Amino acid sequence: MKTTKSLVNIPNIRSMMQGYKKIEYADGNLIFTFNYIFSYENGDEQTHKAKIVFEKCDVDDLEILVFNSTILDTFTGKRIELPQYQQEYSESEFEVITETYNWGRAVLQGWLWTEGNPVHCIMNIYFTGDMLYVIDESL
Repeated sequence: MKTTKSLVNIPNIRSMMQGYKKIEYADGNLIFTFNYIFSYENGDEQTHKAKIVFEKCDVDDLEILVFNSTILDTFTGKRIELPQYQQEYSESEFEVITETYNWGRAVLQGWLWTEGNPVHCIMNIYFTGDMLYVIDESL
């Protein structure tokens, strides 16, 4: 079963994304395919295989900050663009811990796991379309 919901049409559900499988840019959309996301409705936790789609996203405005550690006293790391991220971290898993959305901007923060070692990572995503949760158990 495949269900698509816009962020603004999910009144009683909160989500947390867990380890995306891949990130891709297609037809002006930035698409994250996750191992699973959590949803909470009426106090019950559920997990779903899902994609998160940011419509009308300009990847030139995408900021990816990869820190050298999980300590956040000062920034030591690098700012990279999507192609470099896809190349250098294709085997890594981004565990989103904090997600913030407002007015065409999403900020995903969490740990980027590479070979069992985490570092802090922040993705600033700017988009002019909708943010869609595509829940699809066949992913």
